Amino acid sequence: MGTTLETLAGVPKAMAGAMARSWSEIPHFAEIILIDAAPMQARLAAERARLADDPAAPRISINDIVVHAAIAALVEEPALNGIFANGKIERPDTVSVAVAVATDHGLMTPVLRDANDLTLPEISARIVELRAAAAARRLAPDQFEGAVMTISNLGAYGIDTGFPTINQRQSALLFVGSLAERPFVIDGAVVARPTMYLTLACDHRMVDGLTAARYLASLRSLLTGAAE
Repeated sequence: MGTTLETLAGVPKAMAGAMARSWSEIPHFAEIILIDAAPMQARLAAERARLADDPAAPRISINDIVVHAAIAALVEEPALNGIFANGKIERPDTVSVAVAVATDHGLMTPVLRDANDLTLPEISARIVELRAAAAARRLAPDQFEGAVMTISNLGAYGIDTGFPTINQRQSALLFVGSLAERPFVIDGAVVARPTMYLTLACDHRMVDGLTAARYLASLRSLLTGAAE
């Protein structure tokens, strides 16, 4: 059997170097929660119905709802809204997050800038634009900079959870798992319920365990109240 050698170049080479530095330099820890996803499904249906008569409106997804809530939780827990650089933590006035998007040439993480004041449809439209730009290789280098957190959703590939690697300079990475029916306790009874695992990996130089837990509690509250 022969062997094929593949030389890394361009974006894959840069990503490989960045991930190696992240894993060796950043003291990672992770916390995981399981949430009831039924309220998200209800909000998804409501938003799509509300926008159904607008041909220019984006098609809202569950991922858009998670991204919207993750940004709102960063506003509620600003200790995670930071960038680690040269031994110091920079605190931006706004919230910018990277959103992982799949392309034919690999996973890309363009930045959704100044997103704290965006509505859910606006976030959805921006993500569509970033995904299209990534697929067409039209992203500029500065479109990968300035995020405090990356949100990566591999649920569509059937992945329940994982231990993600934090990107350089960012405080955390939120890993979104598959939305699936699982045993869940409601009012003392075990029922089949749509649920989702959310894993938050944090840089321990910037974030401690209690702060991460508060962020996840805020995120859980925002998502499980999504139908309100």
